[in-house]
Amino acid sequence: MNTSVLLAIAALFATSCLVRILPVFVTLDLSDATRRILERVLPTAVFINFAVYIFYSEAAKAPLAATVALALVAGIAVATRLGLIVTAVLGSACYFLLQTWFAG
Repeated sequence: MNTSVLLAIAALFATSCLVRILPVFVTLDLSDATRRILERVLPTAVFINFAVYIFYSEAAKAPLAATVALALVAGIAVATRLGLIVTAVLGSACYFLLQTWFAG
């Protein structure tokens, strides 16, 4: 793996640890309204970070397929509540099918 891939993996790992592990050990006095906002916004921010990283890394290989797949993922994330796994699977399947179709 090259340095940029390792750096991106490290950044995503650090972000995931900050969002998922650190809150178990650090207690913050937040109001209920602030806590609800953070519980809704932080997972979405991590998911957007993940999707943009994948788009960025794949756009050099297949820009049209990556753009369509990212648009599909964004549309599903905004319009429905399918969840992270289903949305990621649908976006990945779209990218794979488009890349295969455009390649030959």
